[in-house]
This record gives sequence, C-alpha cells and structure tokens, in this order.
Amino acid sequence: MLRGSFLAAILFILLPAAASAQPTQDKQDNAPPPSTPQKPGDLGSPAEEMLRRAEIKHEEQSHQEMVERADEAAHIGDEILASYKKNHSLSHDDLKKLERLEKLARKIRGSTGGSDDDASLQDPPGKIEEAVKRLAELSDALKKSVEKTSRLVISAAVIEHSNELIELIRHIRDIQQP
Repeated sequence: MLRGSFLAAILFILLPAAASAQPTQDKQDNAPPPSTPQKPGDLGSPAEEMLRRAEIKHEEQSHQEMVERADEAAHIGDEILASYKKNHSLSHDDLKKLERLEKLARKIRGSTGGSDDDASLQDPPGKIEEAVKRLAELSDALKKSVEKTSRLVISAAVIEHSNELIELIRHIRDIQQP
C-alpha cells in the first residue's frame, strides 16, 4: 500500500508537468513547418507553380503577338513600296498604311522595353522613292530581328529598328506634304 501511495504521489506531482507540456506540443503540431530554403529546382507550392505557368503562357502569347505585328509591319512596308513603284506617288491608302505601320512599330518598341527617344533619323533620304525603299528594308529588318529574339531577351536591335522606322515614317510624311 505504501508503494501504491508513493506511486500516486509521484503521478500527482508529474501530472501537472505533463499537462503543461501538452499544449506546447499541440502548438508545435499546428504551427507551420519551419521554412526550408528552396533549391533552384524546387517549384514551390502548387499555387505558385500555377501562377508561374500562367505567367510563362502570358509571356509566350505576348511574344507571339509581337512576332505577328512584325510580320504585318513587313507586309505593309512591301505593300507601300509596290504601290509607290506602280503609281510613283503615295496614295491616301498608303498614308493610312503608314499610320498603321507607325502604330505597329510603337507597340513592338513598347513590348521590348523601348521608349520614345525623339532621336533624329541619321542620313535621311532626300527623295520619296529612296525613303519608301528604305521603309520596306527597315520593316523587313525589324521582322527578322523580332523573329530572332526570344521572349526572355530585350533586344537593342529591335528597339533600334523600331525607332528608326518611326522616324523614317515621320520623314516620309514631311517629304510628302507640299
């Protein structure tokens, strides 16, 4: 009996200590796991992975739109050149196409991170015929440089071609106006 009382006394003493330790253990179970440094290959949580995939898809779509704009710009440049060779002047439709070409060049420049420089055109053509030929060449060069560029790269060549194309369009308008 003495032994039973002794055990009861020990349990009585240890019981409050065990009870106070229990909530601490519960808190640890409910606490988020300690953050472990992620390795470069770790994708993270499924939500982060979904967000990253959506971001990549958006970047790919934006790049594809830029490639399509560059294709359209090259096509317009060729159309304006063909029309000029046929008529030996720029028609009202050609001037509308110039406006469209300028908008495309601005969008391409903006998509690549370029800004409005207000840089002047180096060696501007003196005659409209030379300017239209250069316009077709530049719009084709812009298309080629956009096609070479991936969505992950900011291309100085694309920005430069866009700026030069915009300035050439302004120059053509100035030449065209009497």
